[in-house]
Amino acid sequence: MASTGSDVEKGKNMGQEDFTYLPPPREVFYREEGVKEKFIRKTKENPFVPLGVVITTFALSYGLWQMKTGNKRMSQKMMRLRIFGQGFTVVAVLAGVAYGNAGKK
Repeated sequence: MASTGSDVEKGKNMGQEDFTYLPPPREVFYREEGVKEKFIRKTKENPFVPLGVVITTFALSYGLWQMKTGNKRMSQKMMRLRIFGQGFTVVAVLAGVAYGNAGKK
């Protein structure tokens, strides 16, 4: 059975309902998250990671400054503190991942 010209003009196919499906706008499903919002959310989820980053950055910066001024003893202490800060950050990230995965099971 062939379609008539009026059916084709209306956009109907044989045997299909007459309805139009429009998906909801993207804002209904999710909202784009900015850098600031993401940083705040991640800091609330695992506050020890930014603390480790601050310790590492401080120790590296101050240690390099002490190396430049010739204070080798303090420079060595700051480089050891930097290693501690890096280790602390890695442990905090791993603990956050383990905690997040434990809550999903």
